[in-house]
Amino acid sequence: MTNLPGELPQRTKRGVRLARTVAKRGSRTLNGRLQELQVGDEFGPKAADDFVAAAYFGSDIDSVYQLEQWLWPMEKLATKLREHGYGEQPFGILTRDIAAARHLREVTEIPVRFSRLTAGVDEFMNSDRLRLVFYVNQATGNFQGLRYPGPAHVHLSHGESEKISMISNQLKAYDYVFTAGQAARERIGRTLVGMSTERLLDVGRPQLDRPREVPQVWRDFDRQAPAGTTVFYAPTWEGDSPSMAYGTLADNGGVFVSAMLEAGYRVLFRPHPRTGVRDRAFKKALDEVCSMIDEHPRGFLDSTMDVSWQFCVADRALAEMSSVAFDWLSTRKPLVMIKSCHSDSIVPPGGLLDRTPTVGKGSEGKLIELLTEREDSAETAEQLCEYYLGATAPGDQIGRFISATEQVITERNRTLSGSL
Repeated sequence: MTNLPGELPQRTKRGVRLARTVAKRGSRTLNGRLQELQVGDEFGPKAADDFVAAAYFGSDIDSVYQLEQWLWPMEKLATKLREHGYGEQPFGILTRDIAAARHLREVTEIPVRFSRLTAGVDEFMNSDRLRLVFYVNQATGNFQGLRYPGPAHVHLSHGESEKISMISNQLKAYDYVFTAGQAARERIGRTLVGMSTERLLDVGRPQLDRPREVPQVWRDFDRQAPAGTTVFYAPTWEGDSPSMAYGTLADNGGVFVSAMLEAGYRVLFRPHPRTGVRDRAFKKALDEVCSMIDEHPRGFLDSTMDVSWQFCVADRALAEMSSVAFDWLSTRKPLVMIKSCHSDSIVPPGGLLDRTPTVGKGSEGKLIELLTEREDSAETAEQLCEYYLGATAPGDQIGRFISATEQVITERNRTLSGSL
């Protein structure tokens, strides 16, 4: 490939990116070590810890959002375990990153422990009472937790979707996988040869049962902004590999936002927290779209803590292959999906993209028509919701999550021939 005048060779560009990555990681490592010295043993596992269930988080602060979305279900689980006689502190969290540990202590009442060293992990995971450990991602660091044979290891995805990561063969390493519903079980069954269906337990998306409170910042916007139908636009990030490149913000995000605003729609824009961390084109696109949203009276840039209340105030959703699209099904409101622009991204046939209206590269002009005219029948919306999430009446999903957890604890306790 010929380089343009003044343009760095491709190999040099990769070298520059690598140098930046190494420098960034080195800086983080040093900062982490300094934080560890400051906190001392304050965050370390305690001899008095008697957790019967726990979450293991081996990733860094950039990925802590993956665990954050499970905190409310885990808090409700801890309450139920306490009521059922599993001790005063039946649930805990073990992190391997001190910055993540400090952050989590600010946002949850669940006891948070930290250990970068194996000795601390040994103390936590070898507890005589520990019966179950949750994992919220497919990070390679999870395998440092999976080596302990005592507790049952349970995989929780940080969102239901049809991304290729949802059918990773890594799932076989866990004793159980908590799936959202029928679609997830069928997806895994078709792909992972030898994966026993008895290890798959449907729990829906218990986060969706969390009570929702519309923030004041939206109420203020709603009162002042021109009236109009609200579209929840929540694009995903660029992904960490070509097969996971489902994000399209850098390809047509600005086109979509401009078209919606010009057509009179309110745009509730919530970008993925990792947007632009690997691809500078996505960071540039993010900055441009944020400016566009900030400058328009019908644009709202969402920087609130969680994804939940948006489902109450939005009338439509525009999403890519991400958990937002699948969680949105619980609203039974119209959904338009965006096809990936990248040929290497893997999308299974017959999935949600084939069951909903879509736009993509070259068909951006269809968006307004689809947003304006698309109204799924109540039967179709209900069928999609049931297929992907199961029953979603208030309390159904958190109830299934707690029940499945207690089932695993009971089975593991019976297997180990112990009693709590």
